[in-house]
Amino acid sequence: MDEMVEYLDKNNQVIGVVPRSTAFKNKFKLKAAFVILTNSKKQLYIHQRSKNKKIYPLKWDVGAGGVVSARETFEAAAARELKEELGVDSKVAYSFDFNYSADFGGYYGQVFLANCDKKIKLQKEEIIQGRWTTKKEILSLAKSKELSPDTKIFFEKYLKLKPKSVITKNTKK
Repeated sequence: MDEMVEYLDKNNQVIGVVPRSTAFKNKFKLKAAFVILTNSKKQLYIHQRSKNKKIYPLKWDVGAGGVVSARETFEAAAARELKEELGVDSKVAYSFDFNYSADFGGYYGQVFLANCDKKIKLQKEEIIQGRWTTKKEILSLAKSKELSPDTKIFFEKYLKLKPKSVITKNTKK
């Protein structure tokens, strides 16, 4: 069954609810949630998108993320995507908002932060590979255009905000 999503006007207000496939076909602006995942070594987790992804196949992303389902909160969507894509069951902490315009319609996004020192379990249908890395390597991926364009935008904003820390005890019990 096609996931139901809310689509937005230019002021990020919900206009209505449609199947996800309809939203992409009509290039509607959607809601999206992202999680930048760090560990105790101050590394960030990146992953490479599958060649089967409709948007930015084979590009690298920071953390996890995706479209917010209808009537789902951004925070709930962020935690869900983190669990689905990376196998991490964790609390997430809101960091900032951003807008992204693209040929496919774009989205209004919220970025969250989380910490994890446990083993990552990748969702093989969507992700080819992943690893812990540095800010420097992520900036290098962006420069070489290997980083997905939306990730580049929110990662640059993340660096400007210089978050001091995220959640200290984050694993859900």
